[in-house]
Amino acid sequence: MIIQRLELYTQVLTEQKNFYTRVLGMQMIGETADSFTVQAGYTRLTFKQANERNIYHFAFNIEENKWESAINYVKERTPLLSEGEDEVFHFEDWNAHACYFYDAGGNIVEFIARHNLVSQSAGPFSIQDLTGISELGMPVEAVADIVQYCSNELDLAPWRGNGTTFQPVGDEHGLFIVATVDRTWYPTQEEAEIAPFSITIAGPSDRKVVIPGYPYEITTSSSPVSLSPH
Repeated sequence: MIIQRLELYTQVLTEQKNFYTRVLGMQMIGETADSFTVQAGYTRLTFKQANERNIYHFAFNIEENKWESAINYVKERTPLLSEGEDEVFHFEDWNAHACYFYDAGGNIVEFIARHNLVSQSAGPFSIQDLTGISELGMPVEAVADIVQYCSNELDLAPWRGNGTTFQPVGDEHGLFIVATVDRTWYPTQEEAEIAPFSITIAGPSDRKVVIPGYPYEITTSSSPVSLSPH
């Protein structure tokens, strides 16, 4: 599942633009009076102005052999989230290392190095070593129902998870993290909440679906995509 484009909403557009372009150093590739877009590997990330607070959880895949310098890169620019004394998280079941931080709008953002996606790029981490957005939280009331919908309508299979309160669907390139609305986003105490998004993923045909009962718009695109972030 390749996430080509993701559109999210924020009350603090100017602060978000500063965070993503100046603090993290992403390239801005578009701007209007009420939105801006940055490039993150093969993903275009857009924030749009909103009147209400929306909180999301999403993750960026990074070049997996640079996870240590990537964590230092983030730590030099913004505080890392922790659990106890831990700021770096090793997920053995996922064969991954990750760190978390808040952006200017309070979203829970993750940099994750998935070691099953082996890379051997040279040099220390730079923001160009983001390969793309690889996770987006999808809070729902009934996880199993939405997982079944994603399987039937989008051909996305479950990946890890428990099938009841937390169930990723997709693969390591891209996952919807389908979770119950009362579940907290690790490693915070922020409860998952419904917030609108529009997303475009690579698919065999061009179509658009809206998850029934939720403001989640998913477009599949047959346009070819390069997996190289450079």
